[in-house]
Amino acid sequence: MGRDVATNGSLFRSEALGPGLRLHLRRTKAFKTVTARVAFQAELDRRTAARALVPRVLGRGTKRLPTLREMQLELDRLFGASLSGDAGKIGERQVIQLRADWIHDRLAGAPLLAEMGALLADFLHDPACDADGGLRADVIEHERKMMADEAAAVFDDKGRYARHRLLQEMCSDEAYARPSSGREEEIRALRADDVRSAYTDLLARGRADLFLVGDITWSQALRFARKLGLHRGRRPARLKATERRDAGRVRTVREQQGVGQAKLALGFRTSVRPAGRLYPALVIMNALFGGTAVGKLFKTVREKASLCYAIHSSVERTKGLVLVHAGIDAAHYAQARRLILKQLADLKAGRVTGDEVALARGILLSGLRSLHDSPGRVIDFALERTVNRLAADLDGLLRRLATVTARQIAQAARTVELDTVYLLRD
Repeated sequence: MGRDVATNGSLFRSEALGPGLRLHLRRTKAFKTVTARVAFQAELDRRTAARALVPRVLGRGTKRLPTLREMQLELDRLFGASLSGDAGKIGERQVIQLRADWIHDRLAGAPLLAEMGALLADFLHDPACDADGGLRADVIEHERKMMADEAAAVFDDKGRYARHRLLQEMCSDEAYARPSSGREEEIRALRADDVRSAYTDLLARGRADLFLVGDITWSQALRFARKLGLHRGRRPARLKATERRDAGRVRTVREQQGVGQAKLALGFRTSVRPAGRLYPALVIMNALFGGTAVGKLFKTVREKASLCYAIHSSVERTKGLVLVHAGIDAAHYAQARRLILKQLADLKAGRVTGDEVALARGILLSGLRSLHDSPGRVIDFALERTVNRLAADLDGLLRRLATVTARQIAQAARTVELDTVYLLRD
């Protein structure tokens, strides 16, 4: 059998293994490797920075392999396996992830599935510790400084900085304004005990999902999952749903710095939800707006009017935001803003050709079908759907995208309303 799938059309077979862990398996012969990912969900709050440090600290060693060199030698012995961790966010959920990749047992001629399960369990439950049994203070301090410096470095990348400032202003009193690794000042204020407490709390109360992709059976996946010890003795915290708001009165924020190229960012809000009827239409609408090289922003604002150096739009599907980012000459700000909004107005009025819709749809469908070529991307798709309490039904989404009409695209566009404009100029 090539793969196990759930009856709901999901790419993954999924099952709760008690209150602490949900297992998701995509059995496929498409890869020579097996990929595992443990994802913990928590709220974006004052402990976000401490939780974001946890996977960085865990990656520095285990009790059995207490140094980076010993960890790397062990991974080399396991035929070049990899083990890493990071923090991200989906809507107003912080997502702490631990990743592992290794060659299939059949090709390695060794029981790597069992060995990697044991190593990942050590990574989770038996990290390198101080003499008193807590996470090592010197490692915490080293990683804290590095993460704080990375947060500060956002200022040096003006494109990222403009996005950061737009969301700060647009969602100033919403959890979504907090970065996935916390704010720089929060990171710099962390103490070792904060991180130790966050680690203990994450293991005890973080909502956990284990994703496995590769040619392994359901019974093998169950043994691997149980070895991690997350399926019992845990009481996951109840998490708030992501807050979604209507657009308010348009706010324009201007900031001056020594920049050669001005950065323009526009934030819109939409009422369309991932489970909603118009969701596929919103996806195609964004492709027609500025999410692809055939979008109106690229063709009209950049190519025809020459008002920007680069421009694109994106959708934060869980939070319900549409974001536009452009690099412009500051002297062209007013004209560029008007023309960007004109492209959205045209979509709201249904001024789009059948050829434009077909081309944008084709690009989207091709990109989604290519998810099958990457274990990481297929897990990303499933994880976002899991956060939104939806099945990872890629075929169903493809079918819905294939039947979206121009009228539905206009309906979706009419839900998109401007909320905040941010301009960074010299």
